[in-house]
Amino acid sequence: MHVFSLRRSTLQPRLFQQACRLASTTSTRRINPRNRRLAAQSSANLPRPRGPPQDEEEEAIRWFEQDVDTGATRRIAGNPEELEAAELRQKIAALEKELAEYQNEESDEDMLAALDPEDRAKVEKALKDRKQHEADVTDGLNVSLDMPPLTVPLLKKFNTSLRDAALQPNSVVRRKDLWRWYGRARYSIPALSSMIPKKAWQLLWDIQSVESPTNPERLHHMEQLLRDMASVDMDIMPDQPLAFIETLLSLEKFEEAMGAWQHAHDATSNPSEKLLSLGVRLFSQNNRHEKAQNIMMQLFDRYPKHDPRIIVPVLTADLRAGKDELAFGCYILLSQRLGEDMKMEDYDVVSLTFLEHGKTDLALAVFRDMMLRGPNKQVSEEFLGASGQNEAYEIVYERMERLTEGTMDPAEVNAISLKALSALPVPWQNKFFFGSWLKKLLGMRQLDAASKVVELMYERGIKPDAKHINGLIGGFFRSGVSHLQDQGEKMAWQMIQRRLEAAYKRRCKARGEPVEEAPSIQDTEDGVEVPAHLSRPVPIGTIETYNVLALHYSIKEKWALIHHLNRMRRPAEFKMDTAFFNHYLNMIFNTYHDEKVLWQKFLTEARHVSPDIETYNILWTAQLEHLNPRMNKGMKATSGYPTPRQLFGLMASWFHSKDLSHQSRIIEEWTPTVHTKILSAFCLKKDFAGCLVALHGIARMYDAFPDPELARVVLVAVANMSEPQPVTIRARRGRQQIPASTMRLKHTSKVMASLAQKRAQAAAENGIDIKTMSVEARKQEALNLLSEFIRMVLVKVHGNADVAEDSIRQAAVAMQLPDIETGDKDCSNVESDIGITLA
Repeated sequence: MHVFSLRRSTLQPRLFQQACRLASTTSTRRINPRNRRLAAQSSANLPRPRGPPQDEEEEAIRWFEQDVDTGATRRIAGNPEELEAAELRQKIAALEKELAEYQNEESDEDMLAALDPEDRAKVEKALKDRKQHEADVTDGLNVSLDMPPLTVPLLKKFNTSLRDAALQPNSVVRRKDLWRWYGRARYSIPALSSMIPKKAWQLLWDIQSVESPTNPERLHHMEQLLRDMASVDMDIMPDQPLAFIETLLSLEKFEEAMGAWQHAHDATSNPSEKLLSLGVRLFSQNNRHEKAQNIMMQLFDRYPKHDPRIIVPVLTADLRAGKDELAFGCYILLSQRLGEDMKMEDYDVVSLTFLEHGKTDLALAVFRDMMLRGPNKQVSEEFLGASGQNEAYEIVYERMERLTEGTMDPAEVNAISLKALSALPVPWQNKFFFGSWLKKLLGMRQLDAASKVVELMYERGIKPDAKHINGLIGGFFRSGVSHLQDQGEKMAWQMIQRRLEAAYKRRCKARGEPVEEAPSIQDTEDGVEVPAHLSRPVPIGTIETYNVLALHYSIKEKWALIHHLNRMRRPAEFKMDTAFFNHYLNMIFNTYHDEKVLWQKFLTEARHVSPDIETYNILWTAQLEHLNPRMNKGMKATSGYPTPRQLFGLMASWFHSKDLSHQSRIIEEWTPTVHTKILSAFCLKKDFAGCLVALHGIARMYDAFPDPELARVVLVAVANMSEPQPVTIRARRGRQQIPASTMRLKHTSKVMASLAQKRAQAAAENGIDIKTMSVEARKQEALNLLSEFIRMVLVKVHGNADVAEDSIRQAAVAMQLPDIETGDKDCSNVESDIGITLA
């Protein structure tokens, strides 16, 4: 089959290109009659091929031009886009050449001679300023050497690139040209570095050290420049040796960096603060922890006010070397030097460092100190009392003294001291203290650290609470890492299994029956695979465990497993809560795609479970599918599911049945998605009276007003009123109709704009400027504008304003809002002045 690709040319607006991909002669393709006629018509205008044919085994692309008016086609040689691109490149090259000619003195004189005296004076001044600026920028950049004749052109190129880069320092092309000619000149002229002036070195450094995606070789260029400047003792910055070491460190040339640092340190009797600080980081990163510690002590001796957080790299190096006592000593030194300035972030950094290296006891000691001395003092007071914090420390030190009495081995003393320092106060040795630590780590999304805290709880004989493990499982699911998600599934199913066993034993005990084999999570149907258990014991699952697992399966669209979860809920003796109710309804909707089944399940379970906004979001989603003419044929859309008015009335009754505090929480849960779905449902139903009542009902109940996107939903629906089956797509929020005629939508939009203009004029006559209204007033004005537009549509449909108002009252009663105010009613005064055509 011939495939025709049409594109309107930008350079030739009356022509377009038509590409035909032809099959080889070894295979045949069926051509429909329409394409056969097009091929026959265009074949008369094609030139006959000359010369030997091309390889028939390869597919060829043949390009054609067709006149838009006459329809005549002719074949052209080559891709028209490539031809246009070549033509553009020629024009650009000609313009650049012409521009270069205008930048010499003779062209300047010719241009000045053609100007008026007044303009000539201004241009002369501008040219003089430009020349002076260029002279100032390029002065002192020229490199002059007595060289053999063969190298003179190379030096001229380098000087030219220096001048161009100075005039255009932000140009990527000039930066690349400068480095290219510097490298060539440096290779061919050995004495080049000694003759480059300081200003030229500074220009090279400033341009080549720019951080930019267009400068990927930045660090390598900086290293080369620093080496070349060091070879001729050229200093262009105060800390040039430090910049060289930092560059080597960034390039992971650690041995050279340590050698350069040692040379810079030995070259002076008074090393700077920056040099010592860089040495601590450099040697810590390369596992030279003893050297780093000595440099750190030298840094604190010379500069006592230096930031103590430089200790953290040394602490990490000690942990990598297995020197736990030195690492904990670094933490104590850090806490002493920071004092009251030690923030929660500092405790977090140290504790996470200990956890990353598997030192859970030391991390626990840091967290304990944070609770005792850090920003969470009020939490520790709840456990120990206002005076119990100092007593806790005294008990720790007394225990350490008793344990180390009579011990002569330093290693044994260190080990015992660390155990004592990491001890917890007795009132804190419970799951609540560890739970607060676990909650903090989960909030920081430190899942590995949180897992280690859970392991530490097991090691210390403290059983985690179900809510702590549920939080950890939820963190695993949100991580997006497959092995963590698998681990979370296994833990959740193990918790559910323990709940099934406990519930079964309780039932057997109540009936006085012997305990036999308890129900198992593996008791599945339809071949559903449930993850196996973990070896580590977990707490008994709660309904929150079911919800966390159901949310994960909803995101993964594993509806069969949600159905199995519901089967496992009954023997676990859990009542369905709102969150699981929503997952269950979502599973039914996405599994059966039958709104009748969904509605019956909702009516059955809603007797025991209170719905929320998410519940009604699912119901309105099903309503859109129910009303979609492309998905529901015949009489299906008229039975088995409530109408939009009935569903909105149920939602309004549910809202008004709650107390004020509960209503405020419902308002916080309201989302624009639900707003759009509700209006889209009324528009699909072509129930504009109900749409008007819904707009004002939502504004009164949920304090939510229409935005431009919602207004467009209504405009599109009005434009599609004459269509028996409007086309629908999924918009950004909810479903939205597409007009069969773009012209009708444009006309409807003009009507809305005219109505808005008339309202603005009426407000101006009363001394009100709509543009200066408050935010709330503008929202109300937008609602009233849309209301008046819908009223105007209803008047046109019913032919009488009274009948239109009566239809609005009937809709309000059916939607359980009989006393609702539905905005301005002035459309009868302006609808005759605005032409709106509705089929």
